[in-house]
Amino acid sequence: MLWLLTCVLWLPWLGNVPLRDWDEADIARTALEFAQAADLNGLLPTRWGEPYLNKPPGLHLLVALAIRTGGTHEVVLRLVPAVLSTAAVPLVVLIQRELALQSRQSSPQFRGSAAGEGLATGLILMTTLPMARHGRLLMLDGAMVSATLLLWWGLLLLRRRPRRGAGLAGAACGALLLLKPPAATAFLVVGLATTLLAALPMEGKRQRKTLLQQWRRSWHTMGCWGLLGCLPGLAWHGWHLYSRGDAALLMWGRQGFGRLVQVLEGHDQGLAVPAFELLKGGWPWLLLLPLGLQLAWRRRRQPAGRWRLAILAGCLGVVLSLKTQLPWYSHILWPPLACVEGPALARLWRERRTGNLGIPLLLLGLVLLLATVLQALALVQGLPLWPLLSAGVGFVASAIALTGGWSVRWALGVMVVGWWVALLCFWATPLWLWELNETWPTHAVGHLVRTLPPEELVFIQGTDRPSLSWYGGRLIQPRPAQAPRPHHLVAPGEQPLSGCQLQTLFPPSPQPGRQEPVSLQWCGPEDRTSHEQAPQRSPEPPPQPLAWRTLGLPWSYRGVRQPSQASCTGGFSSYCRSHLCYFFYPCCFGSSLMPISKVSQPGMRACICGEPVSSLTKMKHGCPLPRHTTKHRATIGLWPYPWGFLV
Repeated sequence: MLWLLTCVLWLPWLGNVPLRDWDEADIARTALEFAQAADLNGLLPTRWGEPYLNKPPGLHLLVALAIRTGGTHEVVLRLVPAVLSTAAVPLVVLIQRELALQSRQSSPQFRGSAAGEGLATGLILMTTLPMARHGRLLMLDGAMVSATLLLWWGLLLLRRRPRRGAGLAGAACGALLLLKPPAATAFLVVGLATTLLAALPMEGKRQRKTLLQQWRRSWHTMGCWGLLGCLPGLAWHGWHLYSRGDAALLMWGRQGFGRLVQVLEGHDQGLAVPAFELLKGGWPWLLLLPLGLQLAWRRRRQPAGRWRLAILAGCLGVVLSLKTQLPWYSHILWPPLACVEGPALARLWRERRTGNLGIPLLLLGLVLLLATVLQALALVQGLPLWPLLSAGVGFVASAIALTGGWSVRWALGVMVVGWWVALLCFWATPLWLWELNETWPTHAVGHLVRTLPPEELVFIQGTDRPSLSWYGGRLIQPRPAQAPRPHHLVAPGEQPLSGCQLQTLFPPSPQPGRQEPVSLQWCGPEDRTSHEQAPQRSPEPPPQPLAWRTLGLPWSYRGVRQPSQASCTGGFSSYCRSHLCYFFYPCCFGSSLMPISKVSQPGMRACICGEPVSSLTKMKHGCPLPRHTTKHRATIGLWPYPWGFLV
């Protein structure tokens, strides 16, 4: 039941934002080449026809099967890793239950509740923002965390059920070998050390001797089952080494253990990156961390307390020892933190104590409500209004109940429900993938590049953007100093570069961030576009009324006036010739409106244009243009998807 609730929370609105650089676009391209090959490329990953040596193809192959079934829409691409990531929630519940059972066997005075602590830990992990957000992305980290938790659960089962535990641990190691091989080694060592520390009794030489003798008698059985589970991962790495030679060791060397001793690609911020990620994404559950650590220390003579402290310390040691630091490297820290915080939440629920939680929760709720008011009054921009309101109301109401002596269970329930609803509303906005606002978007210009003849060269001005290559359907490399002419050029900025002509200009989105205009330029003979209409800047959209900025839910729409034929002379005629919505971008009423999807029906070709920032305006254009005003309501989905959250 908890897993179904996690799916309801994590899976909606997977496709309302494009793929980002770098991992999402790279994984999507590798999976697409797997899907297009009849023999799956012999299980050897490639990217743009070249061997891909960074990561094994565990997730890529699953995404390739999804592409063969459902196409290349963002929903299809992100669905597989998102579903795999949701498995982490039931796995932490099983881990907490096993710890409680072992603690009760070794210490009859153990007071923890197996069901209560497991459920509390699952709720915390399910509603941890970074855990859910990264799990929704087309990245390896969500599936890696689920495989790691399966490994730790299997190791814990070795004490009571050696054969089953060894099989599960081996299967988890095999999955990690097909996702991130160095991570399999690190998390196996941490898991073995933690399990050994938790399983061996602190007191009683006879019990310790009995347990060691039991493991000694069954080591060959556990080894066989573990090796059987690891066999798929070991077999693939052997085949990879045989096929590609020494190049296959790159994922173990420079791209693997090399991150422990050297800084790659300038990611040398050090300990500031994991510290910032923990402080940024751990709320509101960081308020329970002091009480959770206190409970774990009090139970340090019991398997549960020792395991929680040791697994948190081990994961911190692995993450902090990396010389190369990226934000998602700290993703593995959220399950150990949830295992520490879960018993604290269960104790508050069971003993009905406030635990000095009211005042910090009240301050946090007031900050969120203040941000809600500022966003509603348009004093600040770029904040998700309804998620802030839901979380703020839930936190303030819970804090008032805790400090006023009301029902502690009612207060905790309001806090959990308010935060759960806030996360669900957050996915409905494009802001949940805020990295897209750090630079210019590639979605629209990429689809325009896709319509160019394959024999014409296309370069990008500046650094490489894998998402531009993905949406453009071709490898778009940075422009060399001596670029062959003629060629097309994707360049940020409004002014054409020397020797180039402006073809299409994509103004920046009004969403806050470091976005800038981007243009498609032609660097070649000047008579190339002499017969075509000069490029036009899209008119600015009309200002939205304050009522719509305040009350406009992400799934609400307002009626808009359809543009006249004259207002779309160049762009729309190009669209009617090519049947591609990206050529009539000026028809979308300004830079905030982007083409969402193309639809085709008998006698009409149309395109959905929407506003990716607030999603308040939706317009449908066709050939010929309709002459009436259309109002869309929340119950109306955008064809061909029957539910709006799939778009």
